[in-house]
This record gives sequence, C-alpha cells and structure tokens, in this order.
Amino acid sequence: KVWTELGFEEMTGNMTVSSFWTFDALFTAQDHPVREMHDTFFLGRKGLLPDKKLVKAVKDCHEKGIPGSKGWNYIWDEEEAKKMVLRTHTTCLSSQTLAKLKEEDLPKKYFAVGKVFRNETVDWSHGFEFYQTEGIVVDKDANFRNLLGYLKEFYKKMGFTKIRFSPAYFPYTEPSVEVNVWHPERKVWLELGGAGILRPEITVPLMGKNIPVLAWGLGFDRIITDYYEVKDLRELYKNDITYLRNKKAWMKI
Repeated sequence: KVWTELGFEEMTGNMTVSSFWTFDALFTAQDHPVREMHDTFFLGRKGLLPDKKLVKAVKDCHEKGIPGSKGWNYIWDEEEAKKMVLRTHTTCLSSQTLAKLKEEDLPKKYFAVGKVFRNETVDWSHGFEFYQTEGIVVDKDANFRNLLGYLKEFYKKMGFTKIRFSPAYFPYTEPSVEVNVWHPERKVWLELGGAGILRPEITVPLMGKNIPVLAWGLGFDRIITDYYEVKDLRELYKNDITYLRNKKAWMKI
C-alpha cells in the first residue's frame, strides 16, 4: 500500500531463478564469494537463459567491460549462469524488469515484496528465509537525493522516526547507502537494507544505455518486528498456531 500510494507498480516473479538474473545480470563476478555454497542455496539443476542478444551483452560486459569500465577481465561461463538458486534477493526481479523496459516507457517506478533465502545463522534479527521489499525508479532525471527521499518517506509511513544513512559498498550500486533505524528496546541501530544507483555495467547491458536507476532492497521482516512490537524475528515463523492466529500480520490495530 505504501508503494502504490507513491505511484509504484508491482513486480512479481518466481522464488527459484537462474544465477544469470540473480548474479550475472547484476554484474556480480562468477568467482564472487556470495556465489558460494555457504551463502547461497543452489538447487542442483540448470535453467534456461534469456535471448542470445542479452546474454552476449552481459557476457561482454563481464569480460571486456563497457566505455568507462574494464569489466572483470575473465572468461565468462554460460553454464555457471544457468545454475538455479533460491533467490538471495528480490533485485533479480528488477533485472528482469529492466530487460523488458523500452526508453519510450520511461519514467517508471516499480516495487516488489517477496521472500528471499540466504544460508545464514539464525538469531533474533537474522533468518535463512525472510521477506524483502524491493524498489526501482527508472528516470533520466533521477538522482541520489531522490533516492533518500523515497526511503525516508517509506520508513516514515512505517512508523520509524529515527533513521540514518551511511556510506556502503554493494556490488551493483554506486554510490551506495546503508539504511539503519534505531531499535529503542535493544538500544542498537538495526541495519534494514541497502540502496544506491545501479552501475552502468548493469543498465547498459539490460537497457542498451546508461539511464539512472534508483534501487533498494530492504529487509521487510525486520520492519515488521518493530512495527508490530515483535521482540524476535523467529516469532514470525514459529510453529504455534494460537500465536499466529492472534498475531496481526498486515494490519496494525
């Protein structure tokens, strides 16, 4: 509801996706640690790649770069890109959406809310499965200040008053920013997600030219725990039918 009120259209897709959309289209090198078993759930099978023109554009960007970028300077492996995974982020929906966009369609704003999976140690603020809310703004006039404005407005509508942004590094955005909110009970700043402007190594292969794309991926379960005063992230997935029936999931009263 928050995103639609701000004029965003929804993106949807499968939770199982090829490494091409999850990693390669987002300029994540094939030898990057995030693509190893200890971070990602691989499904032991391979999927199909999109049309050959797009695959070649991504391949060339990895191997040789684009004007202003040297790429990764290695031999890109098509078979590696075919490996199916449980999506590690909803940004794969953004890469799929950008590949379909035409310049005459712009400007456009999209959002998604979906489950993602990571091979992480479970504790009060981390889970191996969780929901993420994704957003992209594709507009030739978009800038970093616009990005911070969208994020502030979203968190404001979710009831957060103490927010901070700090410089960060993410493989597919530059500049990048980390979003933190204050957890009053635990007296800590809680990291809720990352954001930035997509690198030209992503936009050029996917869209044919470097058009500014504001992008973010925010941990929705952590937002929910604060919004509904849930003390432990694991409570959202506990096997207690009475608790789940009595706990409001989407409507605060």
